[in-house]
Amino acid sequence: MTDTVALSTDLATPVDAPLVASWSRRVVAALLDGAILSGATWLVLGSGGVAPSLQPTFGGPSSGAADPVAWYTSGWLVGLVVAMLVLQGWTGATPGKRVAGVAVVRVSDGRPAGIVAAGLRVVAHVLDSILLIGYLRPLWNARRQTFADSMIGTLVIQTREPAAHPWFARFRREQSAVGSTVVSVAAFAVCVVGVGFSTSSSSWGGEWESPVSCVDDGTVAAPTATATASRVGGAMHEGRLWIDREVDDHVEKGLRITWSMASPDGQLDGARVDTDLRRADGSVIGIEQEVAVASGDGYEVYLDGAEVSAGDLEEAGPGWTAQTRLVVEGHVVGACSIDAADWEAADQPDY
Repeated sequence: MTDTVALSTDLATPVDAPLVASWSRRVVAALLDGAILSGATWLVLGSGGVAPSLQPTFGGPSSGAADPVAWYTSGWLVGLVVAMLVLQGWTGATPGKRVAGVAVVRVSDGRPAGIVAAGLRVVAHVLDSILLIGYLRPLWNARRQTFADSMIGTLVIQTREPAAHPWFARFRREQSAVGSTVVSVAAFAVCVVGVGFSTSSSSWGGEWESPVSCVDDGTVAAPTATATASRVGGAMHEGRLWIDREVDDHVEKGLRITWSMASPDGQLDGARVDTDLRRADGSVIGIEQEVAVASGDGYEVYLDGAEVSAGDLEEAGPGWTAQTRLVVEGHVVGACSIDAADWEAADQPDY
């Protein structure tokens, strides 16, 4: 006689159970969706815009700008967020999820969860953001669910073609490889543009320069070189893909010191500029820069400008004094000093 042991249906795994999405796929999907929202925010609100997120963190996003602008002040961005929730609620996937090959469905029937559930899931992600434990939970949870998934009753599965939402099941045609590919390519294109507009590069625009007194301090007995100093700044531009924008029309670059000296042959080798940036308490920030000949007139040569950055000046604090020296082949041939009061008093252009 043979004994038969029945396996509990609660423990058995259905043969046709959906493949639960890996944590890495979910991360890729979140990054792509975040890039779309970030890029759109820059297009609409500029660098000061705070982008929305479908995976919010407890502290909330920040643009790093002095005067940040919230995304919900723009109807365009509100509409984009709603559109993303509609896509996830009705089709199971945003563009990022489509590219990553994952979809959000109900645990109960494997169909897209609907717009309301999609919105509540985003809100519930705030719980996941506490110490990021909820976002990491899929690494050890049997169903790879975040706390939000467990609360709302959703599951993230690996598929680009989940079952149709109940509202649209009757209208859904038989799946077509061509149609699926077209949708995937469109989602990929949206993600590429989103990544492009979420990645920035900075550059200087027009430069302005205002003269500052550089007074001979008497430390060189017979100077053979003279210096001119100036306060320098410009406009900062930010570029993303084919769009370039001015983000700040008045950015301090710092202090520029340009030396010149007699040189009939137009040559000057082994030249450097040493600058001691002295704080009010007497401590010194030492700056050493190699310089080359920039131009000449057959008798005198003009060297490249040596610069003390705005960051160094800020670090030196109020009341700083800069002593600069031109050193040629180991010999100091000129020296002068600039103080903070003269630098601050230098005229700045009006924009």
